Amino acid sequence: MNLVFFGSSDFSMAAFKACMDSPHEILLVVTTPDQKKGRGLKLMPTVVREAAQAEGLDVIAPEKLSSPDVLDQVRALAPDLFVVSSYGKYIPTAYLTIPKIASLNVHPSLLPKYRGCAPIQYSILNGDSETGVTILEVATELDGGDMFHQIRVPLGRETDCVKLTEDLAKLSYRALMETFEKAAAGKLLRSKQDETLSSYTPKLKKADGLIRWSDPAFRIANQVRALLPWPTAYFEIGDKLIQVLKGTSDEMGCAEAEPGSIIAINKDGEVRVQTGKGSFIAQCVKPPGKKEMKAADFANGMRLKPGFRLRAG
Repeated sequence: MNLVFFGSSDFSMAAFKACMDSPHEILLVVTTPDQKKGRGLKLMPTVVREAAQAEGLDVIAPEKLSSPDVLDQVRALAPDLFVVSSYGKYIPTAYLTIPKIASLNVHPSLLPKYRGCAPIQYSILNGDSETGVTILEVATELDGGDMFHQIRVPLGRETDCVKLTEDLAKLSYRALMETFEKAAAGKLLRSKQDETLSSYTPKLKKADGLIRWSDPAFRIANQVRALLPWPTAYFEIGDKLIQVLKGTSDEMGCAEAEPGSIIAINKDGEVRVQTGKGSFIAQCVKPPGKKEMKAADFANGMRLKPGFRLRAG
């Protein structure tokens, strides 16, 4: 079989490696245009483009897939498969009939749960006990196509978004390899998604990181883990946003304390804060313009004492 690969991000790289390690031929790699990065705002290619060029593959990075020239170029290749992983742009309907076998999309959730652009974060935010990777058909409806393959894995309570993204990227390699085997053997079976079970994840905003101390402690702990590395969970002191990079929850709290009140500043570096239910134990924070530090070191540097109430959010 031969294929066209669509991808742009670090997450895409495991799927790209699966395509490279498979016995199938990559006819073309499609990625997003170079973007300005770093202090000098230098134009930089995507990691996918760099990897593809290093392998001597043909690569394009069109501003719009809807351009007739781009569509004609892809159509002329007559690929058996599309493989799409974190490409970052909408794939027009005109492309969906090009592959002879299927357009395979790698999605890091157990569809139909968590369609959309932030499935990894929401699986942690909602405290799910399992997650996984789904290989589905690219369709006009966002992440609504037929499913070809799905792998489920446990989701630990200590796993943050950075680690889970890495884990699911690795899992996508296995999921694609198994899907390729089915396709090559003519055993690629489709299953419809149950629309009654579907849910969507909206694009995250900076405001989503604001901690509301009236929330239960476990919810705040999930928020901290889910929003790394962006937008990160944070609270406000004066005009400063203090990022919380690590913390955990405890069902025990202080019944007399208001949510947001500091209960204790421990010698081991932790700061315990009363929440709407239980207490949140902040372990690592990052003030603006400074390196990350133990929460207690921050509190002592700010001369915060037990009883001080953080802004409610």
